[in-house]
Amino acid sequence: MVAASGTFVDAMLQAAGFSNAFAGLQRYPEIRPEALAAAQPDRIFLSSEPYPFAAKHIREFQKICPGVPVQVVDGELFSWYGSRLQFAPAYFETLQAQ
Repeated sequence: MVAASGTFVDAMLQAAGFSNAFAGLQRYPEIRPEALAAAQPDRIFLSSEPYPFAAKHIREFQKICPGVPVQVVDGELFSWYGSRLQFAPAYFETLQAQ
Protein backbone atom coordinates (compact mmCIF):
# COMPACT_ATOMS: atom_id res chain seq x y z
CA MET A 1 0.00 0.00 0.00
CA VAL A 2 1.25 3.49 -0.80
CA ALA A 3 0.14 6.97 0.21
CA ALA A 4 -0.86 8.53 -3.11
CA SER A 5 -2.69 11.75 -4.01
CA GLY A 6 -5.50 13.07 -1.88
CA THR A 7 -3.83 12.09 1.41
CA PHE A 8 -2.38 14.08 4.27
CA VAL A 9 0.87 12.14 3.78
CA ASP A 10 1.09 13.29 0.16
CA ALA A 11 0.43 16.89 1.20
CA MET A 12 3.23 16.66 3.76
CA LEU A 13 5.60 15.18 1.18
CA GLN A 14 4.87 18.09 -1.15
CA ALA A 15 5.24 20.67 1.61
CA ALA A 16 8.61 19.13 2.48
CA GLY A 17 9.79 19.40 -1.13
CA PHE A 18 9.54 15.73 -2.06
CA SER A 19 7.70 14.37 -5.08
CA ASN A 20 5.46 11.34 -4.74
CA ALA A 21 6.17 8.58 -7.25
CA PHE A 22 2.50 7.57 -6.92
CA ALA A 23 0.95 11.03 -7.18
CA GLY A 24 -1.07 9.86 -10.20
CA LEU A 25 -3.03 7.41 -8.05
CA GLN A 26 -5.67 8.22 -5.45
CA ARG A 27 -5.64 7.68 -1.69
CA TYR A 28 -4.03 4.42 -0.48
CA PRO A 29 -3.88 1.90 -3.32
CA GLU A 30 -2.32 -1.50 -2.96
CA ILE A 31 0.50 -1.99 -5.43
CA ARG A 32 2.56 -4.98 -6.45
CA PRO A 33 6.35 -5.06 -6.18
CA GLU A 34 6.59 -4.75 -9.97
CA ALA A 35 4.67 -1.46 -9.86
CA LEU A 36 7.03 -0.11 -7.22
CA ALA A 37 10.06 -1.04 -9.32
CA ALA A 38 8.45 0.45 -12.44
CA ALA A 39 7.81 3.74 -10.61
CA GLN A 40 11.59 4.14 -10.20
CA PRO A 41 11.46 6.09 -6.93
CA ASP A 42 14.48 8.13 -5.83
CA ARG A 43 13.86 7.15 -2.20
CA ILE A 44 11.50 4.92 -0.27
CA PHE A 45 10.13 6.06 3.06
CA LEU A 46 8.60 3.45 5.37
CA SER A 47 6.45 4.97 8.09
CA SER A 48 7.17 4.12 11.70
CA GLU A 49 3.46 3.65 12.17
CA PRO A 50 0.91 2.18 12.05
CA TYR A 51 3.02 -0.73 10.85
CA PRO A 52 6.31 -1.39 12.67
CA PHE A 53 8.72 -1.66 9.73
CA ALA A 54 12.07 -3.18 10.66
CA ALA A 55 15.46 -3.93 9.09
CA LYS A 56 14.07 -7.03 7.34
CA HIS A 57 11.52 -4.85 5.54
CA ILE A 58 14.20 -2.43 4.42
CA ARG A 59 16.09 -5.36 2.89
CA GLU A 60 12.93 -6.53 1.11
CA PHE A 61 12.39 -3.11 -0.44
CA GLN A 62 16.05 -2.89 -1.42
CA LYS A 63 15.63 -6.14 -3.36
CA ILE A 64 12.67 -4.66 -5.23
CA CYS A 65 14.46 -1.37 -5.95
CA PRO A 66 18.22 -2.01 -5.83
CA GLY A 67 20.29 1.08 -5.21
CA VAL A 68 17.34 3.12 -3.92
CA PRO A 69 17.74 4.43 -0.36
CA VAL A 70 15.10 2.96 1.95
CA GLN A 71 14.53 4.32 5.43
CA VAL A 72 12.01 4.24 8.24
CA VAL A 73 10.70 7.75 8.91
CA ASP A 74 8.70 9.25 11.76
CA GLY A 75 5.12 8.45 10.83
CA GLU A 76 3.71 10.97 13.28
CA LEU A 77 5.34 13.85 11.44
CA PHE A 78 4.08 12.63 8.07
CA SER A 79 0.55 11.65 9.02
CA TRP A 80 -0.63 13.26 12.26
CA TYR A 81 -1.99 16.76 12.21
CA GLY A 82 -2.08 19.07 15.19
CA SER A 83 0.61 20.18 17.59
CA ARG A 84 3.17 17.66 16.31
CA LEU A 85 3.38 19.60 13.06
CA GLN A 86 5.53 22.22 14.76
CA PHE A 87 8.37 19.69 14.60
CA ALA A 88 7.82 18.68 10.98
CA PRO A 89 9.81 21.40 9.15
CA ALA A 90 13.04 20.70 11.02
CA TYR A 91 12.58 16.96 10.61
CA PHE A 92 11.92 17.26 6.89
CA GLU A 93 15.04 19.40 6.50
CA THR A 94 17.12 16.59 7.97
CA LEU A 95 15.53 14.14 5.51
CA GLN A 96 16.26 16.47 2.58
CA ALA A 97 19.91 16.71 3.67
CA GLN A 98 20.37 12.92 3.65
